[in-house]
Amino acid sequence: MRRLAGFLIIVFFMALVFAGSGGWDRLEGARISLSFGFLLLAGYLLGDILSWFRFPKITGYIIAGALAGPYVSNLIPADTVKDLKLLDNLALAFIALSAGGELELAGLKRRCKSIFLGVVLQIFGVFTGVFFLILLGRRFIPFLNDAPMPIILSAAVLIGVLSIARSPSLAMAIISESKAKGPFTETTLGVTVIIDVLVIALFAAAVSVSLTMVKPDVDMDVIFLMTVGIELIGSIVAGVAVGWVVVFYITRIGAEIPVFILAVAFLVTFFSDQFARFLDVFYEIRFHFEPLLICMTAGFFIRNFTKKGEFFMERLDRLSLPVYILFFSLIGASLDLIELRQTWMLGVLLALGRGIFIWASAWLSCRLSEDPPVFSKMGGLAYIAQACVSLGLCGILVRNFPDWGAAAAVIIVTMISINQVVGSVTFKYALERVGEAGRKSF
Repeated sequence: MRRLAGFLIIVFFMALVFAGSGGWDRLEGARISLSFGFLLLAGYLLGDILSWFRFPKITGYIIAGALAGPYVSNLIPADTVKDLKLLDNLALAFIALSAGGELELAGLKRRCKSIFLGVVLQIFGVFTGVFFLILLGRRFIPFLNDAPMPIILSAAVLIGVLSIARSPSLAMAIISESKAKGPFTETTLGVTVIIDVLVIALFAAAVSVSLTMVKPDVDMDVIFLMTVGIELIGSIVAGVAVGWVVVFYITRIGAEIPVFILAVAFLVTFFSDQFARFLDVFYEIRFHFEPLLICMTAGFFIRNFTKKGEFFMERLDRLSLPVYILFFSLIGASLDLIELRQTWMLGVLLALGRGIFIWASAWLSCRLSEDPPVFSKMGGLAYIAQACVSLGLCGILVRNFPDWGAAAAVIIVTMISINQVVGSVTFKYALERVGEAGRKSF
């Protein structure tokens, strides 16, 4: 009851400050600080309230952000959400470090058959299922209703690939909140991270193939595909270098380690972006390192190839709560509820179809891996969530296909928004049913 009272008091005073100042224009200097503090407190309290009803606290963080965002109360307007994106990227890089650190090599070796089958069958099953779902239901999709077949096939290919993408950030948050540990958790995290890395290369290939279908005079861009491959390899190499720097600092200096870890996450994100802009502006070369892959690789390297792995993960765990609250609250504030209201039916149908294909693929992979029967029943519920990479790829879709890409992106973002909220609930439920969720939480 005290949590609910605290939440209402915080909302009341935030609304009072906002109304009393006549909007944020007169509080420009304090706008970011107030919004930052409000999201942390409101997200924490609402997450705690929803945990009473056995919902993941992540759901509370997302809902708190949505309620405070520009499409509901407007306590945190769109400009502020945009300004806080730097913190959002910082949080995402930190979560990627944690995700890489959770991939323990010994566990991956134990579960290599399950992970391999999970990755292969889910990529094939989800892509194929969504591809044919788009083809069969094209008459109900406005921008495909009267479109020529090349555009229909291109849209089906690209939406199919984007449906493969997962959310390592949410998986890590739920695992940390539930204190989950065991073979099911290891398999889920391994499959989620690997698929999210592979989907970048798959999407690059899909864009190239789709461009040749839509524009017959355009040859398949082999250089584009090679560039993506070099970006991925370069990001992995950079991740190893970053991991070595972190270990060197911990071993030789060892002061203010949490601050240093946050600084590393920030610098990786900042320099990846600035390096890409430098090449684009001065040399017209489109090349960029993937900061999430760099951080994942760094966390994986530190955990499995150095003596500081456990120490590193312990320090990350101490920082995780405010990072998760901020990240998922900003996701909630960024949800375009107007578009969601207009396209919710198509989004729900696409999310439902994707969920069925995920469940069938996960069930088959668990059976072929000879996992316990409960894994087969709960496996599909662990892979619903989407975000991060898939949202970024939507921007590439819009840029490459200006005629219909924006309309497709609206439906995809609606599907992702639904999966983000539903996926947190289903994954926590799955962890509890397989018996790997601990009793402690944030």
